[in-house]
Amino acid sequence: MSDSSPHTTEVGSPSAEPWEAVVNGLDTNVESGLANATADQRLSRHGPNVLSAESRSRTLERVFDQFNDVLIWLLLAAAAVSGFLLEAWIDAAAIAAIVLLNAAIGFTQETRANNALEKLKDMQAPEAVVLRNGSKQRIAAELIVPGDILHLESGDLIAADARIVKSVHLVVNEAPLTGESMPIPKSEDAVPPGTPLADRTSMLHAGTAVVSGRGVAIVVETGSATEMGTIANLFSDDRPQTPLQVELSRVGRRLAALAGVAAVLVFAAGLLRSYPVETMLLTAVALAVAAIPEGLPAVVTVSLSAGLQRMARRNAVVRRLPAVEALGAVDVVCTDKTGTITAPEIEVAEVRFLGSSGSNRLDSLDKTDSRVGSALLVALLCNDSFESPDGWVGDPTEIALKRMVDEHSGLDSAKAMAKLPRVDEVGFDSRRKMMTTVHTDGAATFIASKGAPEVLADICTEALGPNGPIPLSDEERNEVMQSAESLASAGMRTLALACRRGRETDEEPEEALTYVALVGLREKLRPEVPDAVESARKAGVRTVMITGDHAVTARAVSNAVGISEGSVMEGTRLSETSADELSEFITDYTVFARVDPADKVKIIDAWHARGARVAMTGDGVNDAPALHRADIGVAMGSGTDVAKEAAGLVLTDDNYATVVGAIEEGRRLFANLRNVVHYLISANASEVLFVLTGILAFGSLGLPITAVQLLWINLISDAMPAIALGMDRPARDLMADPPGQGRDILSKRNLMLLGVQGSILAAASVAALVVGTYVLDGSSALVQTMVFTTLVLSQLLHALNVRHGRLGTDTRSVRPRPLLLYSILGSMLIHVGVVYTPFGNEVFGTVPLGAAAAFWSLMTAVASFAAIRLFNRRVAT
Repeated sequence: MSDSSPHTTEVGSPSAEPWEAVVNGLDTNVESGLANATADQRLSRHGPNVLSAESRSRTLERVFDQFNDVLIWLLLAAAAVSGFLLEAWIDAAAIAAIVLLNAAIGFTQETRANNALEKLKDMQAPEAVVLRNGSKQRIAAELIVPGDILHLESGDLIAADARIVKSVHLVVNEAPLTGESMPIPKSEDAVPPGTPLADRTSMLHAGTAVVSGRGVAIVVETGSATEMGTIANLFSDDRPQTPLQVELSRVGRRLAALAGVAAVLVFAAGLLRSYPVETMLLTAVALAVAAIPEGLPAVVTVSLSAGLQRMARRNAVVRRLPAVEALGAVDVVCTDKTGTITAPEIEVAEVRFLGSSGSNRLDSLDKTDSRVGSALLVALLCNDSFESPDGWVGDPTEIALKRMVDEHSGLDSAKAMAKLPRVDEVGFDSRRKMMTTVHTDGAATFIASKGAPEVLADICTEALGPNGPIPLSDEERNEVMQSAESLASAGMRTLALACRRGRETDEEPEEALTYVALVGLREKLRPEVPDAVESARKAGVRTVMITGDHAVTARAVSNAVGISEGSVMEGTRLSETSADELSEFITDYTVFARVDPADKVKIIDAWHARGARVAMTGDGVNDAPALHRADIGVAMGSGTDVAKEAAGLVLTDDNYATVVGAIEEGRRLFANLRNVVHYLISANASEVLFVLTGILAFGSLGLPITAVQLLWINLISDAMPAIALGMDRPARDLMADPPGQGRDILSKRNLMLLGVQGSILAAASVAALVVGTYVLDGSSALVQTMVFTTLVLSQLLHALNVRHGRLGTDTRSVRPRPLLLYSILGSMLIHVGVVYTPFGNEVFGTVPLGAAAAFWSLMTAVASFAAIRLFNRRVAT
């Protein structure tokens, strides 16, 4: 009996059928409910009314997933080789510690992400009142079955999807499910087939809440078959890798190939020089290990963590570490409207009177006009909302009216209400579409009414004019309706106000009323959003608005904040279009209205099909699947726990402008990590090229550097500058670049440039080898120490060349952060200890360098720094 799809109803679906047919189809009775035995049978058949968690990864699977990465495999191999073949157990332990640290971080992040489904479970009602065996019973919500008769009152959380049988002023908040900002009046009247989810006024849905009124409904779906269950099922697909994870995986594969080639070349070169096979095997393996930047995962983790702290200072809390960088790569930001572009509150934007020629804006009303006072009095009296110590309580529309009175009337609301106490009322009804309250001061009566413009325009016989009441003719009624249409076309909700004075209280209160004014209400726009949208546009990032609201409202809001370059697609068309079809023309649309949760995922998939990297912002349960599917999900801090658990980033200030700031931070972080990778690879390339050259050209002199010295450089000497590069300030305005520019870290061009830089660094070490051997006539240990020292110094100075921006394209000098200078100095001091202390001499096979040897090592390193700087400038020009 459920709707045939989560998107639109079809003929025979509960929302489109008379409730009597639904009751008959489920073989139940509205007056007595199900028999307990029948309920037990249905519970066995349909299962408990809970959301399934079968799609989540098991704990052990998540643990093993942390090691399913090419770079991690390389590091594990490097650790094994270092320990078992080279007997460098300290280096092996350091590499293993890096791998375990990254695995622990990844496991923690994925565990938190899987909690999103648990948060969905928390939104299910713990208990519900049902009719069984002819009497009302309060039972655990998980025991509810299709055919149960629910009895609902104000404040109840709805436990299952149900077709309304009876409603008395029933109003439901469906914002968590549909994104609809206003509470929805419900009735038992069937809706047409094809009605979108947000407009199915004959249905109640699990996870939503009764705001006011009461009702009776028959359960049609439970558990995973409900609309909330449909959302839970959308979490089953894997979360896409972030751009950084994709790029690092590509880097790992290329490094594996390069390391293998280097090992084969060195092994072959050694055999040609008649070196022992065992010696060359160990040397080749050591060189392959040296070719892998073992410190890269640790540097990436530290850099991401530093970015996490910077984002936290900008009111963006990172839940998944790779998300720190992911926003910098996005081409498209798909944003929810309610709670993201607009604040979670309604405001009165305009008040229109008959025949008024001035401004209708609330802040420019003529307070001397008697109609203004009458409108404010009606808004105050015909109102059930109130302000408590914990904030406003009541219907959002009524809260907006009360705020209007408090901010613009100058009235003492408490005194006015005490002077005209309420003595009777006719509550809002979805059929009458109006509410009326009766007040008296003991001598006279005042009746206040508010409702749909078409209803009050028909009931009223008079209208307040500038000089008092006037007859309400058909011409004036047309003026009211035209004004209402004008407000609606601007995306506002409309509400008419009317009153009556001095009549007897026993007369029909909703007759012969006097029309007072027309009120235009809208969601309050966040003031910072227009500037943020423009900043994103300048950065090459497209903003797309996705909302469950009506197309007219969506277009009005999008125009107000500057999202106006594309068309609007409504949910009915979207639901009929596949993701593949949508991808062909999705660039024509910047606004999607009346969208169901599954279709938000479809929009993400369509952008992915075009190769775009997509961020999704939102705050409701209905946003959670799209937050999960996007390259980076951004939840509002005031949103639901489900949205926050599904997202990688949470904005504590709910400020859309923070998204743009986070994009800038993400770009900065990737630029720094790109520099880190370039630094480490060019440094490792210099080691491979030097060893290969030393064996081929100077093989008679023995091995030019030891395996332990190579591993020390990779794990310690290079690591400190690499960490500093990962935390460096940007060398230029990164927001001026198109999204994704320069993200191919190891492109063919970059590999060529890195090869040249590595060759220059290797040449410096070759020069040190030549000087130490033929000029200084040093021992083998002295020459190895000179080479070791030259490699360390040249690579440390090389960090200053790398930080200038994209490889070989930007040579403008921007002063580095002190941290980089301190890290270079610190690594140099550590190396002094390695060379000049007995412990260092014993562990690394070094000898103290005399003044001449130290001078030549320093000069060759400085020469390599100058040569690379000159090369970069030549390439840039």
